[in-house]
Parts: sequence; structure tokens; C-alpha cells
Amino acid sequence: MPQPENPGVVMVLAPTGQDAHVITRTLQENGIEAERIEGIKAVCGRMHDERGVGVAGLVVTEEALARREDTVALAACLERQSPWSDLPICVLTVPGDTPSTFARWRLFETLGNVTLIARPLTSEALQSVARGILRARARQRQTMRHLEQLQDAAETLEQRVAERTEELMAAEETLRQAQKMEAIGQLTGGVAHDFNNLLQVVSSNMEVMKLRLRQGRLNDLDRHVQSAYDATQRAAALTHRLLAFSRRQTLDPKPVQPTVLIDGMLDLIVRTLGPVIKVRTRYDPALHLIMCDPHQLENALINLCINARDAMVEGGTLTITTENRTLDGREARLQDLSEGVYVVISVADDGCGMSPEVMSRAFDPFFTTKPVGQGTGLGLSMVYGFTRQSGGKVVIESAPDHGTTVHLYLPRLTDLPAATEIEQPRPALQPVSVRKTVLLVDDEPGIREVSAEVLKDAGFNVIEASDGLSGLSLLESDIAIDVLVTDIGMPGMNGKELADRARRTRPELSVLYITGYAEKAVFGNGNVEVGAHLLKKPFAMADLVAQVTEIIENSRKDGGGMRAV
Repeated sequence: MPQPENPGVVMVLAPTGQDAHVITRTLQENGIEAERIEGIKAVCGRMHDERGVGVAGLVVTEEALARREDTVALAACLERQSPWSDLPICVLTVPGDTPSTFARWRLFETLGNVTLIARPLTSEALQSVARGILRARARQRQTMRHLEQLQDAAETLEQRVAERTEELMAAEETLRQAQKMEAIGQLTGGVAHDFNNLLQVVSSNMEVMKLRLRQGRLNDLDRHVQSAYDATQRAAALTHRLLAFSRRQTLDPKPVQPTVLIDGMLDLIVRTLGPVIKVRTRYDPALHLIMCDPHQLENALINLCINARDAMVEGGTLTITTENRTLDGREARLQDLSEGVYVVISVADDGCGMSPEVMSRAFDPFFTTKPVGQGTGLGLSMVYGFTRQSGGKVVIESAPDHGTTVHLYLPRLTDLPAATEIEQPRPALQPVSVRKTVLLVDDEPGIREVSAEVLKDAGFNVIEASDGLSGLSLLESDIAIDVLVTDIGMPGMNGKELADRARRTRPELSVLYITGYAEKAVFGNGNVEVGAHLLKKPFAMADLVAQVTEIIENSRKDGGGMRAV
């Protein structure tokens, strides 16, 4: 039969007479490990060593607790015991019938696990008390082992959880990477397919034109030129949609009143949808202004209307509504938007609706349920990217045979920036009466040369520079320059840096940025500042001339420089 574990030594504290010697010897002679202790400080020292594991209990005479500082020190030592420990203490009380005072009982209570034994006591009584101390301490030691086992199990479980979590994270990262590569493959495959088709149109028409020129057959060149030009426009639209989806397009935000913008589009929407679809509008009369790129908002609405038209094959009703909506707390979190006030533009149809599977992929680039040749699968992707880049969101509500409603959430414009006007239709441009000088900066020779030629034909003096440093050198000279037309994405000094540095010496300088891609390092959030002039590549040469002319006309009306960028 296994021997019980030794629970430790019984400490004996009896500072007067021969009590400590007698008690210790009596216990030792009966097989109980006992040790004389000189004072409370020694007791606390033994309790501190190895968390008191080697101590079974304390037998102490009442006179050893007479000094308040000693009892306070002992109580503090016992307060710091390990969770498993509650040291058994036997107090040998003063002999006689002295009544116990309240203070005396409070003292015993502060020591915790205390047993009071009146003196004198027999050897058998002393042994019984000591063995009771040993049994109590043995149970406490067993509790200690159980706690250690639980702690070991918890640490093992924690380690296993950490290892499993690491494995799951690695598996999740692998899956995420695989999904990302699949999405990239789908995206690049769709881009390659569409661009190859468009390049084929351009290439084929160019070959035919070269052949016709060699043959001297000039009759139908216009048809091939128009076909190639149309293909480049479709390629430009595809590029803009891709940039919109990825939230990398350059936006030109302005204060917009959605109701006015939608009203201005109604004729186009009605013609686009055809006679079998009715168009209804329902506006909030107190609708707030929003700050967004009005042309991108128009593109988004046209895309949604076209999708609605295609869902109503046999006709139906399209309803455009606007309302103000406040999102706070849980609703804002559910929509993944910041708390605040939003303008919600909704486009609803009563067409075929979407299944949950189609809805889950509706914003995926190049995903479409339309027949081949009737959709690129980039419409909703573009809408998604535009709303996100504008600080809002697009939400779809749909069910099979119950129609579809698409909600555009766009944040309310709280403060109208200074020196800005709500987007209005452009007035007809008047010809510039005085010949003006344009500095044209672009690192792409093909673009720079043809742009310079067109601007010269329009009556402007044109100075060319092939990079930002060359352009800055000209701007820091005494040459009269009325308008800076600069590409943004140039190596070395980009167009934004060029304009900023030029304004140190020419604060009234008028600037037109041209760009095909908005690096966030240039414009921060991808939005040009209010009042800036922007022309996106690829652009029509007529648009370039119109923009420069408008800038000069505005500068002349304002008596000098353009609005600050």
C-alpha cells in the first residue's frame, strides 16, 4: 500500500518558557515532523519559500501574538498565500477563565484557518491536533496538484489552440490566395478577351487603310477610320470601368444636387429604355447635396437603368427615388459605413430579379448573365467601385420574379467648399480674342506631339517639355505662360509636384491635368481638389482644345489666374 505523501513540517512558535521545546519533542517522538520557529518573521520566511509547500501548519501560543505588529505581519503573510493554500493554525490559548474580548476574537479571525486549544493539554490531545493539521494540509496539497494539472492542461490546450489557429490561418491564407489568383485570372482573362477584340478591330482597319492608300482607293477610308476610332472609345470605356471597379480612377468631385442631375438625364434614360418601359421618379423635396464626380454618377445611373431594361424583356416600370437616410450604431455597422447622413438614390424595376447565387457575384468583374455580346460584366463592378471611392456603398435587394432595387448610398455634403458652384451645364464657349501661350508637359512623345499640333491649329502658342524638370525650368524663367497642361504620371517629378512648385513663383498659374491613372500618392484619396481641371486619357482632341479654351476664358473673366487647385 503506498505511503501517504509527507505534507511538510509543523512549525512551533512559543517564545516563553519551555513550551516550544516540549511541544516539538512530543511531536517528533510520535513521528510528526516538527520544527521550532523563533518568531513571526521566520514563519513568514518559511511560508515564502517554495510557496509554503514544505510547511504543514503552525502551532503557536497566544502570547506569541501579543504584539500588534507581529499579528499584522502574519495576517499580511497569510493574505499572500497561493490559491490552494489555507495554512492550518492551532493557537494554544492562555490558561484560565479570562473572558475573551472582542479585540481578541477579531485577532483570531484575521488569521483565517484557526483552531483554539486551551492549555494545559495532554500529549494525546497535542498529537491529535497535529495530525488534524497534517490531514488538512495534505488535502490542500492535493488541491495544489489538481490546480497544477488544470494549469498544465490549460497551457497544453492553449498551445494546441494556438497551433490549430495557426494552421487554420495558414489554410485560410492559402484559400484567400487561391481565390485572389482565381479573381485575378478571371479579371485578366476578361480584360485580355475584350482588349484583344478591340485591338483586332483597330489593327484590321489600319491594315485595310494602308492597303487602300497604296492602291489609291480613298473612297471608303472614312468608314475604316470611324470603325478604328469607335474601337478606341470602347477600349477607353473599358479602362475607365476597370479603374472604377478597383477604386483607382481619378474623380473630379463637385457639389451635386441628385434631383437636378437625374432630371437632366431623364430624356436620355427614356430613349435608352425604349417605349415599352415606363419611367417614374419620386424625389425627397428636402434632399441634401452630395460631393461626387457628377459624370461618374451619371454613368452609374445609366448602367443601372440598362440593367433594369434588360431584366424587363416584356416591358415594365422603372422607378428612381431619392431620400435622405441617417445611419447610426448597428445599422451603420451592418452597412459597413461610417455613421452619418446619406443621400440614397434607388433604381427599382419589376423584372425577372436575381437568385441569391447571382446576387453574391453581381459585383464580380466580367460576371454577367446576359448573352454573349450584350454585356461586359463590368457595369455593377464600376458602380461598386465608384460608390466606395466616393465614401458610400451600393446595396442590392432582389428575388427571382420580384424585381430588383439597387440603392446608392452617398454621404451628405455637410460644408460647401469655398469658391465652388453646383455642377451646371456648360455655357457655349466664346473664341479667345488674344493668342495665349500653353506649356505642354508629357513624357510620352506621341501624345505630346499630336496634342501640341492640335493646340497650335486652334490658335495657341505651344511650348513643349518632355518631363517635369524641363517644364519647371521653363516656368521659373521669364517666359509668359498662360496655361500649364501637364500629364500627372511622369517619372521623376510628377505633374502635381510640377504644378505645386510652379505656383511658388506663379501663384495665378492656370493648370490642366491630363491622366490615365490616379496614383494615390499624388492625390491621396484619388480625388482632385475642388476647382482643379482634369482631362482623362484617352481624350478627344476637341475636348483638349475646349478645356484649354474654357480655362483661359474663365481666367480672363476672373481677371487673372484660375481657381486654386
